[in-house]
Amino acid sequence: MAPKKLGKKKGPTYYTTDEDMAPFGFKLHDIVRTPLGITGTVIGVKYENPEQKETGRVWVKYENGHEAPLEPKLGAGYMSALGYRRCSEADHIRRDVEQHEEAQKKVDDQRKVVAQIMSYKEQGLPIPEELLPKPKATKKKKDDKDKKKK
Repeated sequence: MAPKKLGKKKGPTYYTTDEDMAPFGFKLHDIVRTPLGITGTVIGVKYENPEQKETGRVWVKYENGHEAPLEPKLGAGYMSALGYRRCSEADHIRRDVEQHEEAQKKVDDQRKVVAQIMSYKEQGLPIPEELLPKPKATKKKKDDKDKKKK
């Protein structure tokens, strides 16, 4: 019998408080430009040993979805000397506006679908399948699995 596969092990958690981020000169959700010109969003600090604060590394999430630590394990002064810079406020505002516009577009699309469904109902016509929400998949309970094994 093959051994059961366990889920992914969770790594150490991200510390996101201002006290944890202050030594690096960044805050949570700051946009950081690396020396190579790549930008990423700060998602937190991970420590090798949470009791030893000098073992921390800042982690960023890049635009392609990858999460990675910034290279140096040192403080803010050394990181800026190596070329890690916080992007301007204009970049932060632009990002926030784009996120707001995306969320607004989703809401507008949902409103259009609801308006179409309401017009079909008012006219007494059947609602097309593509306008109806897809049913959510239900999870099977352990009891069902045990019954099948017997």
